[in-house]
Amino acid sequence: MAVLAPSTRTTAAHPRRRFELTGILHPGLPFYAVALLPVFWALGLGYFTFAIAAVPMGLGLLLMTPIRVPRGLGLWLLFVGWMLVSALMLEPTVNRYLSFLVRASVYIAATIIFLYVYNVPQKYLPTGRILKVLGAIFVFTAIVGGYLGLLLGEVRFNTPVSQILPRSMLQNSFVNSVVRPPFAQQQDFLGFPINRPAMPFSFTNDWAATLAPATFAAIAAAGRSQRFRRLMPVLALLALVPMAVSANRGLWITLIVAVFYVAARRASSGQLVLAIRLVIVLVFAGALILVSPLGEIVGGRATSSHSIDARGDIYTEVLERVPDSPILGFGAPLANPNPNRPAIGTHGMLWTSLFSQGIPGAIFYVGFWLGMTVRTGRNVRNQEHLLLHLAVASSLPTLLFYDHIPAALPIMMICAAVILRDGRARDARRIAAVTQHTTR
Repeated sequence: MAVLAPSTRTTAAHPRRRFELTGILHPGLPFYAVALLPVFWALGLGYFTFAIAAVPMGLGLLLMTPIRVPRGLGLWLLFVGWMLVSALMLEPTVNRYLSFLVRASVYIAATIIFLYVYNVPQKYLPTGRILKVLGAIFVFTAIVGGYLGLLLGEVRFNTPVSQILPRSMLQNSFVNSVVRPPFAQQQDFLGFPINRPAMPFSFTNDWAATLAPATFAAIAAAGRSQRFRRLMPVLALLALVPMAVSANRGLWITLIVAVFYVAARRASSGQLVLAIRLVIVLVFAGALILVSPLGEIVGGRATSSHSIDARGDIYTEVLERVPDSPILGFGAPLANPNPNRPAIGTHGMLWTSLFSQGIPGAIFYVGFWLGMTVRTGRNVRNQEHLLLHLAVASSLPTLLFYDHIPAALPIMMICAAVILRDGRARDARRIAAVTQHTTR
């Protein structure tokens, strides 16, 4: 880990010691624990990758003085605090405590990861390396996980963690899905069975929620590497197949909205031709999918009301129950009395925060991502920033459909921290230039 060495420069007006990161190990090293997702998945801990990676980053934060907190993070800290207080509403059962702790660990981990990336200078943790890690996560999730999911379906394997857990714990369906994750979820709502990829997570919705921000981060990573840039068209075509077969409409909507958003920004900045080209590419890609064998799946999913009915039922249940605990919520989602329906307070972070943390919790969560989307949008200075901004902005459409746990939330936090860190460095350079000019 990094250690701190005091700077020898002090002033009479402010006789305090400034600390700079030095150390035996590279100060940015803890971040690379995120890249161990394949290892943690093989062990049966893939769901907790970011929570585990946050531990060394948290220790690194403790060695930093001072820890900078950017504007806009206040709503998030309020949400985390409110989330902890909402634990008072949990029934004293193992399943309820477990459900709360799993989600709390990801919320806290995302906070630590954001602060770590924001505070570690680029010379210790370059943006290019951060993007390479996120790009690798995209490849492992979309392509490796995607095709293994299509081929192997609901096949599971006994991970080392599943071997050491008591059988009583493995009888819990959630625990079993986490430590013995399937490669895919097989469903037949289109009239025929399809394997909807889930690897390296436990559920196909988690897979799709992760790919929403990870796709934009991977494209940004391609801009940093000539080799990756040459491979990106091939990787994108390979990823397109499992993304289509997964039948995740929320992911499709997010990517389509992103293209139109970029086109609108380009048009507003006078780049009308580029905006038109983007729309044409989107239309061409859509037409290509529809005339291919994937068209039956995409068309069927677009017109299917299967999940709409199920989601409608649990969303209605949330709205009906919120008046019973409008301030603190219920602490965590509840098992659905109908075993064929998802848990109440899932399938969308808006609904999860509203049910689990009450109306204030939902306001804090949604408000934070609205504010962060605006803040990162104002800090866009180049193509890379725009792509990272899109990763952050993906939080808004996806919070209607997907939970951001376990991976989408930390990835979006990383992208936001990178943009804001660049903005802080840019402001510091501008202030230094002005100071140098006035002292001449």
